[in-house]
Amino acid sequence: MKGWMLGLSLQLLATPLLADEVMTVIGPVEQIEVLEIGLGPNTAVDSCKDYSVSAEEVADFLRHAIVITNRQEHDWYLYGPCYATGTLTSRYGQWQWLLRNMGTGWLTAVTGETFVLGDPREESSLEAE
Repeated sequence: MKGWMLGLSLQLLATPLLADEVMTVIGPVEQIEVLEIGLGPNTAVDSCKDYSVSAEEVADFLRHAIVITNRQEHDWYLYGPCYATGTLTSRYGQWQWLLRNMGTGWLTAVTGETFVLGDPREESSLEAE
């Protein structure tokens, strides 16, 4: 690789994203909107009425999230009964998101395809047991 190409590549990698843009598994995302918070059971065991997320917390989840299978969600993450929902916009249109309180979430395209996401920082495998 020529030196100038390497330099240009490194410069492009070091270029910060726009302040209102978040890089995710579906590419850059803008306009994260939180529509509903505190959803889920409100029993003595699982009280979800106090569960809340901000657009910044959703952006942080999306920055770290990877696409996982339903089986991986079951095996590697604890079930989070509480969730919040909202919308976001990418170059591919508007998406609906759902974020659970234990590190998993879903992105649903306007065409109906749903992607299961997991934040590796929240993994809780039973493998060691």
